[in-house]
Amino acid sequence: MIIPSSFNMLGQTIVVKYDNKYCAENECFGRFISYDNIIIIASKYKGEKGWRKYKQSIVESTFCHELAHCILYHSGNPDWMNEQLVESIAGLLHQYLTTNK
Repeated sequence: MIIPSSFNMLGQTIVVKYDNKYCAENECFGRFISYDNIIIIASKYKGEKGWRKYKQSIVESTFCHELAHCILYHSGNPDWMNEQLVESIAGLLHQYLTTNK
């Protein structure tokens, strides 16, 4: 699965960036920042022996999770921050994107 550096949604550009330091400081795998149209994801985490890479599947599923937040937000869905709903959508989206042929 290819994670884009940006994409358009309803005429707005959504920027996707990797920021391991931000995610470490905020104890998250990723975040959708609605007021800036940015999806931040981590590709590494800080362990006892320094920075270590996440498995690619974790990075991909994190992107799908934040994308689900983004889609729900831009569609005007008031549940765009409902983690259970977002995780369900993200899991289905990730499975589709990684298994379609």
